[in-house]
Amino acid sequence: MTLWKKNWPAKTAPKSKDAPVLGELKKEIAVMRKQGEPPAKDPGSFAQYMCDLCTTPHPVSELRQCVLCGRWACEACWKDEYYTCKSCAGLIKIHMLKGE
Repeated sequence: MTLWKKNWPAKTAPKSKDAPVLGELKKEIAVMRKQGEPPAKDPGSFAQYMCDLCTTPHPVSELRQCVLCGRWACEACWKDEYYTCKSCAGLIKIHMLKGE
C-alpha cells in the first residue's frame, strides 16, 4: 500500500472543561446573519453600510462580523477581547460568571 492511500487513524479533539459552556452559549445566541453574508447597505448613501447594533453608517472596511451571531459591528460595538459584538460578549461574560 502506498503512503498516500494509507488510512491513518483520525485525530480526536482534546476535551476541555469549556465545551459544555460553549454549547450552552450557542443555544442562547440567535444567528442573525450567516458567516460571509454582507452587511446591510445604508439607504442614504451608496458606499456606506450599517452597523447591526447601533445602526450608524460606516465604510465596509470599518465593520467586523461577529463569529457567533453574524452581526456586523462598528468599532464602538465591537469587543476585541472575545472577537465578538458587544451583545455576544455580554452573554459570554454572563456564562463565565455562572461557571465560577
